[in-house]
Order: sequence, then structure tokens, then C-alpha cells
Amino acid sequence: TCAYGQIIPKAILDAPRLGCINVHGSLLPKLRGGAPIHWAIINGEKKTGMTIMYMDVKMDSGDIISSRETEITDSDNLESLYDRMSLIGRDLLLDTLPSIIEGTNDRIKQDETLVTFGYNVKREEEHLDFTMTAREVFNHIRGLSPIPGANAILDEVEFKIYDSRIGDKKSGSCGEIVSIYKDGIGIWCSDREIIITDIKPFGKKRMLVNSYLNGIDKNKLIGKVFE
Repeated sequence: TCAYGQIIPKAILDAPRLGCINVHGSLLPKLRGGAPIHWAIINGEKKTGMTIMYMDVKMDSGDIISSRETEITDSDNLESLYDRMSLIGRDLLLDTLPSIIEGTNDRIKQDETLVTFGYNVKREEEHLDFTMTAREVFNHIRGLSPIPGANAILDEVEFKIYDSRIGDKKSGSCGEIVSIYKDGIGIWCSDREIIITDIKPFGKKRMLVNSYLNGIDKNKLIGKVFE
């Protein structure tokens, strides 16, 4: 299985002669659960990877057969990291299957003291919290882009936010729009501004912020607050 998302009964797990294996999108025992790639980025991890493991009755708790790392860079979002990891998982599976068939593969117990979880993202976890640091908000946006997309509210309108960068401005109230750029809107976080550059206002198409700014009075945005 891969990204199956359901608990498989023990009777089925015990049936195959060579056992059941799963291809999981983290370096187990870190980030067990259904959204490990999302949370690796949201949590600010510097690396993640793919793990091939024996399936067990508990979620993602089986013995590790093999794993392979990949770096998480600031240019990664959920889509780019997912695409890269899918290829890593493919190649790792092809490299690992012969040893399973031959009975020569590793079987490493997971260290339960190192377990963390990456459960499916809840609707309320998609909402941005501008009392966090700009780096934390930046990571949160990347970890949900492009699906389901982070969101914030301005003038009672929900905006999906898909891309951003960390700015230099260092004063304001959390959530306050403190600057306007040609390609972005600067929002104050707890330590500095985050500049959002790719959005989707409710009921409209996704667009770059420079296109959004062309259709409004930019000066009226300064001082407004994203909630």
C-alpha cells in the first residue's frame, strides 16, 4: 500500500507469505499518519524521506525495511516535495523488493520514544495565525500549497494563500497590512512581515497578487488586518 489511509485487519496482514509492506512519506518513526509531507514542511523540518516498512495493526508502526532521505528547501511546497518523494519512493521500492523476495532484507524495530505524528490536516488547521513568526507562517503556507491552501480573512472575505516570502519590515500589529509591493502584500507577524504573492479571493480565480492589486485602491489596504 501507499497512502491507503485505512487500518487493515490482522487476518489480511497475516495472509501473504512475504507479509504486507507500505511505502510511507516520512522517515519513520517521525510523522506517522496520513499527511506526513504536509507536516514536514509546516513543522520546518530540514529533511524528510520515504520509508518502506512492514505493515502492522497499529498505524505506521511496523518494522522498517529501508528508507531514503531528501532535503526540504525553502523553494519547496507540498506539490514539489510530493512529486519528488513519489519518485524517491518508486526507486526505493524497486531497489528493496528483491531483498524482500530473497528474504535478505533488514527488519528494524521503530524507536517508540521518537514517534511523532502527521495526521490529516483539519479544516481549522488551514487557517493562518499571524501571531506566529514569519518563518512559521511561511512554512504553513508552503505545507498546504496548492491543496488545500492556507487561508486568512480580510474584510470578511476568505483568501486562499499559496505563496509568500519573508520580508524585512519589523514593526506592526499581528495580521496588519504594513506594506504594499509590486508583487505582494506585506502582513506583520510576531517578528517581521510575511509578503503574500499568490492568492485566491473567495469566489474568484487564483491569481498573483500583482494582478489583484491592479484592480483595487492599494492605499486603502494599509492598516487593514488579516484575521
